[in-house]
Amino acid sequence: MAFVFIALVLLALAWPLVAAGAAVLVVLAALALRGDQVMRDRSGALTRAGWLLTVAAALTGIAAYGHGLAATTFGLITDADDRCALRRPEGYDYRHGGPAGGSHSMWPLHDTTCGPDLVPGFVNPLVAGSAVLFLALAVIMTVVKIKQR
Repeated sequence: MAFVFIALVLLALAWPLVAAGAAVLVVLAALALRGDQVMRDRSGALTRAGWLLTVAAALTGIAAYGHGLAATTFGLITDADDRCALRRPEGYDYRHGGPAGGSHSMWPLHDTTCGPDLVPGFVNPLVAGSAVLFLALAVIMTVVKIKQR
């Protein structure tokens, strides 16, 4: 369990690197398709681009989840009042306790410990959409690989 916690904390810190990796893979996929015009290897270029886009979709979902983790109170090992003071210092007063109805859920990524949800609104749809795109592309690329044999 400690390994999972450490991995999630590292993901919350390193999500920009994962997002940059996804962007690089999309560029490489575009270059593979563009190189197709020169090399005349259409099926090989499409296969390379498809697998690159599949991995890019997975990395996009992981980066979005890491961005959401960075916005929550997940990594702060303190009591609820201290977490709220650290995450929302502009409107938090120690004379008021954290909201009794707050929740902290990892999926869908959701943190209302300190009042309004701390996770940006685009994170959960982007994670879910990336997961669906990854699964769809993985199935398509697997079917293409089987048909090529």
